[in-house]
Amino acid sequence: MSQINREERVPIHQQEQLWEALIDSYPDPLLGIRLGLAMQANQIGLVGYLLMTQKDLGATIEQLIIYHPLLGEGGHFEMRRDALTVNLCYHPNFLSYAQIRVETVLAACLAQTRIMTGGKFQTHKIMLSYPAPSLALQQQYQALLQTPVTFNAQVSAIRFPAHYLALPLTAADRDVVACLKPKADAHLQALAEKSLHRKVSLLLQQSPDLTREQAAKHLCLSPRHLSRKLQGEQVNFRKLQDEVRSYYAKQWLMEGNKSIVEIATALGYSDESAFGKAFRRWEGVSPGCYRKCLTT
Repeated sequence: MSQINREERVPIHQQEQLWEALIDSYPDPLLGIRLGLAMQANQIGLVGYLLMTQKDLGATIEQLIIYHPLLGEGGHFEMRRDALTVNLCYHPNFLSYAQIRVETVLAACLAQTRIMTGGKFQTHKIMLSYPAPSLALQQQYQALLQTPVTFNAQVSAIRFPAHYLALPLTAADRDVVACLKPKADAHLQALAEKSLHRKVSLLLQQSPDLTREQAAKHLCLSPRHLSRKLQGEQVNFRKLQDEVRSYYAKQWLMEGNKSIVEIATALGYSDESAFGKAFRRWEGVSPGCYRKCLTT
């Protein structure tokens, strides 16, 4: 990964490669939990300091929802609440490595919230929207997170009592917040102005079969306006689409869980022939030959 520019965001395909390399190096089913628990708020810079200096937990969650794009595009937060409980939900934006991304984020949120409230924060449970693993592994989840963990949930979330939103933070500092917030706003504005192609890539990561017209509709733009704005960022929709589709095509061919017809459909091609033509343009061989080479 020596080609990564430290002054810019890591490109989405390189993020995927980093996750893949990490998982290959540490084949631990609890790797995401361990990563999240090891993270520190001050390791995420400006946003981390902004979050831990809010007056209370409710304010911190509000700021997290606003400024999470500065932390990355792996997913987004949502707060759902009723009179008694709050669910801090995390929705992954990517198809690949979604589970480890979610577990890392929720474990980090849990650990840092406990620290920021001086240990007063207690959860009802952690909910994960994935099939339940073995009973022994479920017990390991609960031992590491020190809270009940349920699986097969509709959404991955941290559930806690609603009155905890008023918990004061131990590092609350109104002057620090007043100093940091304009800087965070400026970064957020700059990100919004300069990264249309990243928004398009993000949409395609979520739905590789998305057409230019559908992407434009999601972004409240006309297809022509979308093309012009992408051209201003020296990229085009076809290139972004090819990057995402080729990545998932190779990933799915390697995993072997989908037939070539199923992959073609999932990527938005009209038939297997159209997909094969595109794949040969990317890799120089047919999907069938590519898969065969992986197994020989």
